[in-house]
Amino acid sequence: MSPYLAAWILWIMMFFAIELPAVFNRQQGDTLSEVIWNIFAIRGKPVGWQLRRLALLVGLVWLVAHLVTGGWV
Repeated sequence: MSPYLAAWILWIMMFFAIELPAVFNRQQGDTLSEVIWNIFAIRGKPVGWQLRRLALLVGLVWLVAHLVTGGWV
C-alpha cells in the first residue's frame, strides 16, 4: 500500500469520526455542510458575501473539472 493511499484512508476515517457524531448530536453549526454554509454566507448576506460565494463557486467548478478530466485541471 502506498503512503498516499494510507494517508487518504486515514483522512476519510478521520472525516467520519468527526462528521458522524456531529450529525447525530443535532446541534447547529457542527457538520461540514453547516460550517461551509457559514463560511461562504449561504444563509444571509453579511459583509463580503458576494466574494465568499464567488470563491465557493470557483472552487466547485475547479473540483468538478478536475474530477471529470481525470486530474488535468
